[in-house]
Amino acid sequence: MNATASLAAPIATARLDLEPLRLAHAETCYASFADPSLYRFIDLPMPADAAELRERFAGWRRGSGRPDEAWLNWIAFERGTGRAAGWFQATVRHADGEADIAYLVFGTFQRRGVASEVVRAMADRLFAATDVLTLVAQTDERNEASRRAALAAGFAADPLPFASTLRGEPSTDRIFRLRRPPGTVASPG
Repeated sequence: MNATASLAAPIATARLDLEPLRLAHAETCYASFADPSLYRFIDLPMPADAAELRERFAGWRRGSGRPDEAWLNWIAFERGTGRAAGWFQATVRHADGEADIAYLVFGTFQRRGVASEVVRAMADRLFAATDVLTLVAQTDERNEASRRAALAAGFAADPLPFASTLRGEPSTDRIFRLRRPPGTVASPG
């Protein structure tokens, strides 16, 4: 198993099972990804149908093509019910020791601690298995739930927000960072 494959291996949390993203997840998760409320604060288009979502998943699975960058994607499923709870991503940039993380929690799973639970598990995996020193999350200042999830997962907010745009409209974003805990050493691949 190569290093990227082992990083993208399944992850279990107290309530959830994270499966590495598969194309078949497009059919399973399309209704969840088709919820317009998910796109209020993110610059990601809502998929028109399951086929379009499958194409997006194929691109995420291919990654950037850069040898120093790994794209890791998981779909979280509630243990016991098997219902899809969200999509979680980490972009590991080996050259600068950082990984960008993103999370999208589906409908009925919002405001139940799912994002912070999964992000903590992702952080544990990345800090234990890579040379990543810092995880970075970026969120629209208006997205209170996403900001709270980052803080609950142990991230600290950068002191100043920055201006950005969202679908051509002015927006203000904030960066959150989680640094590798002192004494944590990655185990060799």
